[in-house]
Amino acid sequence: MIHAPPLLLVLAVALVAPACDDLDLFCEPVPALPGNQSAHDLEACPELPPGVAPIDGLAVARAVSRFDGLVLTMSTRPLACGEPASQHGYCASDDDLGLTLGLRAEESVPGTYPLRTPVYVEFETPEARVHGGHSKLHLADVELFAVTDTCVTGRIVGLVDQHGPFDGGFRAPRCTP
Repeated sequence: MIHAPPLLLVLAVALVAPACDDLDLFCEPVPALPGNQSAHDLEACPELPPGVAPIDGLAVARAVSRFDGLVLTMSTRPLACGEPASQHGYCASDDDLGLTLGLRAEESVPGTYPLRTPVYVEFETPEARVHGGHSKLHLADVELFAVTDTCVTGRIVGLVDQHGPFDGGFRAPRCTP
């Protein structure tokens, strides 16, 4: 059995730590996945209504049918289909913004829904990662404009005021994990 001297262990951790978040010494680099916000990828999506600005800097917006409802994920990092916005092992950076919403079947149709229980909400900003089945985001909403077999179009309203990652419109092509 080989035992590493404490000094070598400290040096090994020190070499790994600068590349990763202070709280996660064993993080993984973000994989080089394609985003889905190009004009080609969004062809199947209805346009945002006039006056609704898209969320700046999104790499992906995805819609997945799950749990008899709908899961929406939006992120500035190129996540895979079905991968949540904040529950992952990727190294953090100052540019990471993400949001995953779980909507029940009755909320998976056009309309406006508050981001509070029983909606599942998780998000990531450079300052925080929030996970949970219950949310205290009483002043934020998701508004769905169109829900089709190929895409979900909507907007997030008031999440920035709740210290969330972003507000604005999104076009989320459907995918199957």
